[in-house]
Amino acid sequence: MPGASTFGDCKILENIVKKHAEKGKLYAAVCAAPAVALGAWGLLNGLKATCHPSVMDKLPSEVQAVESRVQIDGNCVTSRGPGTTMEYSVVLVEQLYGKEKADEVAGPVPSMARSFQ
Repeated sequence: MPGASTFGDCKILENIVKKHAEKGKLYAAVCAAPAVALGAWGLLNGLKATCHPSVMDKLPSEVQAVESRVQIDGNCVTSRGPGTTMEYSVVLVEQLYGKEKADEVAGPVPSMARSFQ
């Protein structure tokens, strides 16, 4: 978790991500970072979000914690950890470039159906 804590403590990163979110742009985090960074910054308030099971208790009470592998809520995408990063990546591609491109990227891995919403 040192990486997520470093992100969470970085005021420059916090300001950049908050401005990005305020503009309605996509923002995302995986593993401990949804709780330790996005949650701590108030960027998950009122949203459904997931994170690594070891830090689920660190999500603020204003967040609807879910145990999905990848969670999309509005312009925010969160994911549980290393074992979910393939699905997380395909979801990010879909959010940024559309379903056709996500299907192309997912290619031979049909099990990566995007039903994370």
